[in-house]
Amino acid sequence: METLIPGLVAALSAGAIAAGKDLGGTVVKDAYTALKTFISDRYKKAGAAVEALEEDPESDLEQQVLEKRLIKDNAAQDTDLADLTKTLLAALTDMKDDPQAQALFDFGKLEAAGSLELDNIETRGTVLKAESVTLAGDFKATNIRQKN
Repeated sequence: METLIPGLVAALSAGAIAAGKDLGGTVVKDAYTALKTFISDRYKKAGAAVEALEEDPESDLEQQVLEKRLIKDNAAQDTDLADLTKTLLAALTDMKDDPQAQALFDFGKLEAAGSLELDNIETRGTVLKAESVTLAGDFKATNIRQKN
């Protein structure tokens, strides 16, 4: 659970970007809205940080503020929060074949609360780019093909 918060913040940031660009349909929007509403309701002091992150989801500063706020509120042990985070991560992962969503897989720093699996991807561009990756589980990449 200790890696929940960084993974949650990364998922929330990606969810805000996807929702703002109308990517992923209602599944991503619903999962994103459920997670941000849950945080704002259960962790009142983190609500302002969630709003700030939604305004600028790519901001390292806003991500750090939210992460620190949730750590201070002992949110890392919240199983309901972990479940909502996993739901959003799954919805974002399902977007992997959408060419418009490629930017969501280009992270400077990737931290995930669970395992990361990339499967059956055909692309002309980057599948996953990260300067630093921290995973709580396994990383698996299979059936990755480069288009001509």
